[in-house]
Amino acid sequence: MVKRGLILFLTAIFLLNSAVIYPGEALSLDSLIKEAKEKNPEILSAKKSWESALAKVPQAKSLEDPTIGLKFEKMKGGPLRFDKAMPEDRMLSFSQFFPFFGKLPLKEKIAVVEAQMIAAQYKDKELEVINAVKGAYYDLFMNHKEIELNEQNLKFLESISKIAEARYIVGKLQQEDLFKINLEIASLSNKVANLRQERSAKETRINTLLSRDPEGGLGVPELDEGAPFDNDIGRLYKLTLQNQPELLVFSYAIEKNKYAKSLAQKSYFPDLFGELVMRGITSGSIGPWDLMLAFTVPIWFWTKQRYQVKEAIADLEGAEAAYTAMKNRAFSGTKDIAVKTEIARGKIELYRKSMIPLLEGSINSSVAAFSSGKGELMTLLDSERMLIETRMDYYRFLVEYNMGLADLERTVGSELTETLK
Repeated sequence: MVKRGLILFLTAIFLLNSAVIYPGEALSLDSLIKEAKEKNPEILSAKKSWESALAKVPQAKSLEDPTIGLKFEKMKGGPLRFDKAMPEDRMLSFSQFFPFFGKLPLKEKIAVVEAQMIAAQYKDKELEVINAVKGAYYDLFMNHKEIELNEQNLKFLESISKIAEARYIVGKLQQEDLFKINLEIASLSNKVANLRQERSAKETRINTLLSRDPEGGLGVPELDEGAPFDNDIGRLYKLTLQNQPELLVFSYAIEKNKYAKSLAQKSYFPDLFGELVMRGITSGSIGPWDLMLAFTVPIWFWTKQRYQVKEAIADLEGAEAAYTAMKNRAFSGTKDIAVKTEIARGKIELYRKSMIPLLEGSINSSVAAFSSGKGELMTLLDSERMLIETRMDYYRFLVEYNMGLADLERTVGSELTETLK
């Protein structure tokens, strides 16, 4: 009866300490991401750069400022004697430069594409920061899990230690074994204390990404253990082409250089300069008007305009080659991360459905054997240690899987939880 009661007691302790308990308020990853988008200084800086680029579009399509001038001719008695000039020699002029037809619309299109490039860079910075927030969140989650599992192990060892002391007193356990279990308790207690100190640094990392007080406290992170993953590589490639910001920048560079090539070709055509002059501005009546129209003459086209076009063509071809290279790297990165994420998911299933249940059964047998006086203490400790390490590995693979999804979202440029359903 006593042995049976002892077995039930130890088994109850084991099951109680193996339960997953999250103390404290849950920390929402979605709320952290939302706050990062609103408050992260790097994201805000990138956003302002985009707004600045948008403000350049109206400027690009605008004419240059006109020139208004006063002119006094045939002055007598010194250069500053304006009153000595005859009324008809006092003139007001208005001049304006007019680019050749089509140049300003092309400059506007170039400015629009440049703004789109800045917008893609803004999106890339946002994805980068979100990826960093997720990485810090998963790191904090792992820290909580390590502390939780080690505390469970510590409680289990302390309960076993009491039983071991009782067996030592009656001469059924060697002092060396009792020393080993107490040494392991001390080592584990120190490890938990170190993990708690590390938690503070991990929380500070999240707080600084959100521009919060670095020492502000955070809740307990949680992870969905059944996160879906659609590994259709063709669809991932398509998303990469459509959404990856770095690839979009290279795509916009091609478009920009096409417009730049057209603008360079228009440099062969003359621009117009017009000036309107009104004489006798102080005579009290409208005097005669002078009108001047002048054209630029691209007479040195074989050394200037010709090479402007060559430069534009080379830039365009370079942008096309750079886009192809970037696309190849993007596809390679997408495939690599997708494969690693799929492998991590397979490991999660293996540990959850096979390894952890087997080890739980093994330790139950070890507890029963030790309680009946037949089992070895070190066998029981090894079984418990293996179970804790296996659960730790399970959570590491869970973090690896979720981080893989986060990296994949960064690579394809969109949220997979919304697009891959």
